[in-house]
Amino acid sequence: MRRMIVSLACVLLSASAFAGPPARFDAQLSGFNAAGAVVDTNATGVAKVEIVDDGTAIYYQINVAGLDGAFMAHIHVAPAPVQLIDPAGPPVFWFFGGPPPALVDNISEPINGSLARGYIVTASDLSSGTVAELIAAIQEGRASIIVHTVDSPAGELRGVLQ
Repeated sequence: MRRMIVSLACVLLSASAFAGPPARFDAQLSGFNAAGAVVDTNATGVAKVEIVDDGTAIYYQINVAGLDGAFMAHIHVAPAPVQLIDPAGPPVFWFFGGPPPALVDNISEPINGSLARGYIVTASDLSSGTVAELIAAIQEGRASIIVHTVDSPAGELRGVLQ
């Protein structure tokens, strides 16, 4: 009987280790805007998103190099999975800059390092939807990170979370 219980426990533990989608997603940020058009830029970046607290919150970290004049960065969610050349859909979370017309002054110095990091924990953090809906969009490949600059107000850097 003990052997059967140990075997069952091993099966359950191994099944739970592979249950559910990945908890971490990355996006390589390169010269594409929200509409999917190519942007001529030397700036680059990477965004990392991790689903935390048993799938109830999101931790994010965005690092960039060679970025000038940033004034807004956010997550866009499209109705279907997107590639860089597809329209991004509406923004649902602002890393900084806030929804218009509440724009802040641009960051005038070049950024080489951390652009934003923090947590998304409640629906009040979002312009629409819930944290669970945003997590689903990320898992389904429908979420893009876009960084807007003075020189490229439609977006200078973009990457799809995968």
